[in-house]
Amino acid sequence: MRAKNWWGIGLAVLGVLSLAAAAILAWVVVPQRKVLPADTNTVRQYSGTAGVLLNPQALAAGDFRNALRTNVPVTAERTVKVLATDGNVAQVSDERVLAAGGQPVGQTSAKYAVDRKTMEAATTGFSSDWPVEPAEGLTVTFPIGSEQKDYTGWVSDTQTTAPITYEREENKGGLNTYVYTSTVPAAPIKDQEVLANLPRALPQTVLGGLAAVLPLTDQQKAGLAQALPLLANPIPLSYTYEATSTFWVEPTTGIVIDVDRQEIRKAGIGGPGGAVLASVPVYDVSTKFTDQSITAAANEANDKKADLTRYGTTWPWILAGLGLLLLIVGLVVALTTRRGTPAAAEAGTTQRMPPQPGQPPQQPLPPDNQ
Repeated sequence: MRAKNWWGIGLAVLGVLSLAAAAILAWVVVPQRKVLPADTNTVRQYSGTAGVLLNPQALAAGDFRNALRTNVPVTAERTVKVLATDGNVAQVSDERVLAAGGQPVGQTSAKYAVDRKTMEAATTGFSSDWPVEPAEGLTVTFPIGSEQKDYTGWVSDTQTTAPITYEREENKGGLNTYVYTSTVPAAPIKDQEVLANLPRALPQTVLGGLAAVLPLTDQQKAGLAQALPLLANPIPLSYTYEATSTFWVEPTTGIVIDVDRQEIRKAGIGGPGGAVLASVPVYDVSTKFTDQSITAAANEANDKKADLTRYGTTWPWILAGLGLLLLIVGLVVALTTRRGTPAAAEAGTTQRMPPQPGQPPQQPLPPDNQ
């Protein structure tokens, strides 16, 4: 009987351990997986067209015919990499390269401190040695567990934020995705890395030679030709940035499956008293993920989603069900064993009452075979 009792206790203990393991998986292991991994190194390829693209090298050489290229096929590459982590914050680099005809024509690089759970820019909680740019909102990707709500995104060119609006659900790359859009209104460019690749002023002769290929109306070209002799020499230029973007995001993982973006930078030609005589596009580029990048992003999302489901749902439910079953069986075995022990003792023991005064002594019972 004692052996059965120990079996019951053992099964109950195993049941409790299984329930504890389920709780640890659901409440400890999975939350640790719902963060930006420390080994993140994501590369995405883009393709598209440059409606207008300024060629600084041709401009500096006086080659005005090739200084402003139009309708040029372009490719781009973006690399997001975690450089270091400090608790719940990661130092992340965001590098982008644009190429036309196989030759790089533009490159930007930025480093951010990112909250590994919300993916928003972090302002505290990280090493003071990190060289990161001040930012707000989402900088490099969407949060794990993206919701059907609006977010705020960081615009590096203008050093400002812009709303990211949830639109709808849509299939992309074989996955159900949340579609978000963002519109960045024209604003002055403040990113010094971008401004370093754009001329801040042009001599009158250079701008005069460039006027013939600028995307201006005939009336604007005529007005500019008349105004040139009256302008300061060199003529100051100012720049603005605007963009429209659409993102397809797998919500469970926050992985971006595709992006369709148009970015426009315009040069403002300075006139008397700080007035802007004309605003001319010098960068009008539309890009989206290549088919290969869509496939790679979808495969990555599928793998990570399966991983989260396995550790966050499948195994916890299996362990919880098994643990509950073992606990119930163990308790039943233990309780049944305890209750059965006294009854068995009574059934297997015969006690003789002492003879009462005046009564003959009890005779022994005959054997069963008599």
